[in-house]
Amino acid sequence: MRVVFFLTGIVMLLDSCTSSGITKQLTAADSLVITFNHINTDSVVNSVQTTDKKAIQKIAGFLSKGDSTGYKCGFNGNMIFFNKGEQLLPVVFSYNDNCRYFLYDWENKVTSVKMSNEAVDFLKSLAEGKNWY
Repeated sequence: MRVVFFLTGIVMLLDSCTSSGITKQLTAADSLVITFNHINTDSVVNSVQTTDKKAIQKIAGFLSKGDSTGYKCGFNGNMIFFNKGEQLLPVVFSYNDNCRYFLYDWENKVTSVKMSNEAVDFLKSLAEGKNWY
């Protein structure tokens, strides 16, 4: 029984280190560009750019919460985090009702993160032209 708790603790610690690593790197971002596409195409229907640290940190926080395996179901857009004009991280996302994820390459490993309801609401509001954070 102790071994199970010990292993669970190690997994949680490793997960928190990975999560904080990406969040920590993305807090250095000074701008973010989000494009919204027609479903499953590269055709852009809307884009949003921001240098608002609050918005950048909010979205960066969404990228470290919960693994997802359902990322082979299309996409709605992408986002790119920048620091001083240099690309930090490109992210593909989908917020369809039965397919919600963020997908990115972190430390040479494809990472898929389940998108929370809060993240869905946030992205949908940006796609509609609202800019509340």
